Amino acid sequence: MDKMDKPDKPDKVNKLKKMDGISKMKLMDFCNEKIMRKSVFIAFIVLLMTIFVQDESKWKSLNHMLKILIPGMPHLPHNPVVEQFTSCTTDLFRDISLAEIPAPGEITRHVDSYNTLAIMLRMSPAHKNTGASASRHLENYSELLYKAGDALREMFVESKTVHNTFEIEVKSMIDKFSRTPSIFMNSDFFKIRILKLEKAIMEFRTMVDDAMKLIIEVQQKTKVVSESLFEAQVEVGDYNIDNTGKRNFDLTAEAIKGIKNMRGHLDETAAGLKEVRGKLKDYEINMNKVKANLGVTVYEITNESLQHLKAAVDLWRESQTKFFNKQKKRVIDG
Repeated sequence: MDKMDKPDKPDKVNKLKKMDGISKMKLMDFCNEKIMRKSVFIAFIVLLMTIFVQDESKWKSLNHMLKILIPGMPHLPHNPVVEQFTSCTTDLFRDISLAEIPAPGEITRHVDSYNTLAIMLRMSPAHKNTGASASRHLENYSELLYKAGDALREMFVESKTVHNTFEIEVKSMIDKFSRTPSIFMNSDFFKIRILKLEKAIMEFRTMVDDAMKLIIEVQQKTKVVSESLFEAQVEVGDYNIDNTGKRNFDLTAEAIKGIKNMRGHLDETAAGLKEVRGKLKDYEINMNKVKANLGVTVYEITNESLQHLKAAVDLWRESQTKFFNKQKKRVIDG
């Protein structure tokens, strides 16, 4: 065998393999060092952009640059949470403002006259058999009307509180979104705001439910109080009517007419409250969808969606003012 063809000695082969392994390790260390330097450089750029850059187009440029520097880096996800929140909240305030709900004063306008008539019926000798019963039913009806009107007033006041809460929290969101670049937007901040708004909506819905229960209770009493007053009228018709008896008869007739007209206002109020209650339920469902999109830890908020949110705040104020002004008494008959 030729000398050149002789196989290497075992120790020489191991030495070559060992040297090859060291070279590989050095190469890996060199690559890791390059990656680390690049990462530090990128982090430095991001930090500068965080502090100084507010323009959305520049953030998109940064995102594009990072994709070039780090091949395979995914785009920052665009989360529709702000658009969803803006849309469903705008719909809520608008729909509530369109609900036909009479002013509380329309519900309570006859309370004093009903209480006066109740006293007269109880004391009148012309109503020996029916006076006490009619008086009791009328006083109970009057008390329920007062409670229902008071519940409506509280509901209108609470609607203003709800709007104020939304305006404060949403302006806080806008301020946060405007100052903090979208690439670092954390969903926890939004979740906290959403929880506060949900609490405000729940309190308002409780007010709506309370008012609706009282309105329904008054509706249920309307028939019995009308019948008791009619019986009182029949009795006084058989009595030798003097001036006092005639006055009682006229007041009773007026009360019966007022209760008949009141039935229409109560029906309108119940329908309006039912509509508001339904819109609040729809909003709850929509907000659950919004919260479902808050699972992404970091996401992008576009400048366009932020501008829509700012504009929506003004629309909410207009709708709330329209609803709040429903407290003003309309010119009605009865």
